[in-house]
Amino acid sequence: MKKIAYIYQTNNKWSYAAKTVANGFRNAFIDRGDSFSFFDIIKLQNSFWPAEKLKLISFSPDIIFTSVDNIPYLPLNRLKSTALVLWGSFYSPCDYEPQIDTILKKTKQVLSKYSSKHNILIWSQHDELINERFFSGYQKELGLKVIQLLHCADKTKYTEPLLAPEYDFLWVGNIGHRLTTYKSFIEPLKKEFDNYLEYTEHNMINPETIESRQLYSRSFITPNVHTEAQIKNKILLNERVFTSTMLGGFQICDNLLARKYFNDDELVIATDSGDFIEKTYHYISHPEERIEMIKKMQVNILKNHTYFNRIDDILAAL
Repeated sequence: MKKIAYIYQTNNKWSYAAKTVANGFRNAFIDRGDSFSFFDIIKLQNSFWPAEKLKLISFSPDIIFTSVDNIPYLPLNRLKSTALVLWGSFYSPCDYEPQIDTILKKTKQVLSKYSSKHNILIWSQHDELINERFFSGYQKELGLKVIQLLHCADKTKYTEPLLAPEYDFLWVGNIGHRLTTYKSFIEPLKKEFDNYLEYTEHNMINPETIESRQLYSRSFITPNVHTEAQIKNKILLNERVFTSTMLGGFQICDNLLARKYFNDDELVIATDSGDFIEKTYHYISHPEERIEMIKKMQVNILKNHTYFNRIDDILAAL
């Protein structure tokens, strides 16, 4: 049994994806029989209140999961045998979209300091070409191991699809950083269909509520839109590519990068508003075809894209 410490901003209500990923790793590790505990990075950053640091030291984890940017706040001098699995900021500058962060110089220095003292693994959910261009510096300059870990799904939340859902569609996501694609794909759907659910930063919902109320499976369609830059530059697939289907939803996705992992009899891709609307009508009126595709994609995800798969990759790389 391993002891896993997962460090992130536990009370950040704005980060739906971060909470989904954290819960996914927790559920998989616990299901494996490992000991798992969350720690709040905001508390670890507070030098006047050391309780969270003492709690982390007392837990004495075998592996810490956190962002590379959080390294300066960890009591690593007291956790000398702990391996570090770090979600990496871009190592090289990238101007594809404003929310892309580049690793700070001081963080590089801390990584360099601990690279010979800890087993450190950097991971990225981005496409291989993005990783080669913007993440390879971790290995080339700092000598650290780097692996790709695509987003994935929590198989402990597997949900059977329904033949006759209640809602036409469900959309979940922040509008702000994907405003163009939201206007191109989601707003036309809202004008075309009245019976829908929408949750954004202006009407928030947490992942646990979506799961407990089975909102994905209770909706005919779960449109999934990325940012313009993510599509144009083939940056990544968001976590809902995997999560919505595992939770019994039928996804129409706007990102052609998904075709690398899912065939056209598993996942529908639409690249313009008219195509989105046409395919929504088609699959609402062809429920058996819809159910068959969901089940095929679920089989693919259960085989290749769960947190159990990603944990196996991490442990092998460490």
